Amino acid sequence: MVSPKQQYLAEIEDGIIWRDELQARVVDEFERLYQDLTKTTEKRWFWQSQPKAPPGIYIYGSVGRGKTHLMDLFYDSLPPAVGKQRQHYHEFMLWLHHQLRNHPDTQNPLDKICKQLAKSTDVLCLDEFLVNDIANAMLLAGLLQAFSRYGIALVTTSNVKPDDLYHDGLQRAQFLPAIDWINQHMQVKHLDGDQDYRQQDDNQHEHWYFPINDSSQAHLQEQFQRHNKQQATHTDDWVINDRPLTVIKRGPKTLWCTFETLCSEPRHADDYLQLAGDIEQLCLAEIPVLTADDDSAARRFITLIDVLYEHEVKLIAQAACHYRLMYQGQKLSFEFERAASRLAEMLI
Repeated sequence: MVSPKQQYLAEIEDGIIWRDELQARVVDEFERLYQDLTKTTEKRWFWQSQPKAPPGIYIYGSVGRGKTHLMDLFYDSLPPAVGKQRQHYHEFMLWLHHQLRNHPDTQNPLDKICKQLAKSTDVLCLDEFLVNDIANAMLLAGLLQAFSRYGIALVTTSNVKPDDLYHDGLQRAQFLPAIDWINQHMQVKHLDGDQDYRQQDDNQHEHWYFPINDSSQAHLQEQFQRHNKQQATHTDDWVINDRPLTVIKRGPKTLWCTFETLCSEPRHADDYLQLAGDIEQLCLAEIPVLTADDDSAARRFITLIDVLYEHEVKLIAQAACHYRLMYQGQKLSFEFERAASRLAEMLI
């Protein structure tokens, strides 16, 4: 197997990425964890016991600095003997809530869930670790303590440092033990710099059409037809988690609907995860300018973009303005910056 550092240097040599000193320091930390996990797995095989997990890694920094790429490089380099799991943070927390519902009468269900998880997982990699939900915040302290008991190392990417997680959140005091755990059991690495590796020239954004008019509508129609070609299309509702979603048109792997039906109406991350697993292309029409009064819809849109990006679903959009100008509120400006950076990559 090729170690993370060897793979990183090979990508530089092949011209796939540029050399970046800050990235190189993070790769050194991944190399350390790679070696630790390899040795720990060998030790567990010999003694048939659950050894202590090596320190994990928490990478934070501005959008587009290569955090996810480096984590994936590490994940892909791990040998088969190392039990590994890689998920988006939203997806993992949905899985956790589902597991909790399966243990309604169990005392300390988090302990039981993590004990079972540890049978197949030595290291858990979570992308986009950003706590903004009180239910998840209340769970995380107990969850992370269980990781320690059962030898699960944690790797995360985030846009904020640990001390700023769930900032100004409800009952944040109950979340502070989770922050303490991260600072004690993970190597915290700040990956930042001047270069946004996702940023592209605006002229390359071929699939974000604005403003909302007949011309942009025609572009969506053309893209939808191009993807479906000779396949049958219709206007029946798309059913997500047993609830209907009104569509403009749909094909076997393509959905064309409005922003209002997908983001303005009450939807959950689980809806977007199911949708992303069923389609290859989303044509999203009539995306408006979002103000402070639209924060609920804006939050759903951010989650939607995260999920589409993670599942490599192609996005074709019709909007009132350029995506960097569409959110004009304040509360979600940080989160929307991340979404805009992802859109810069997705829309090329």
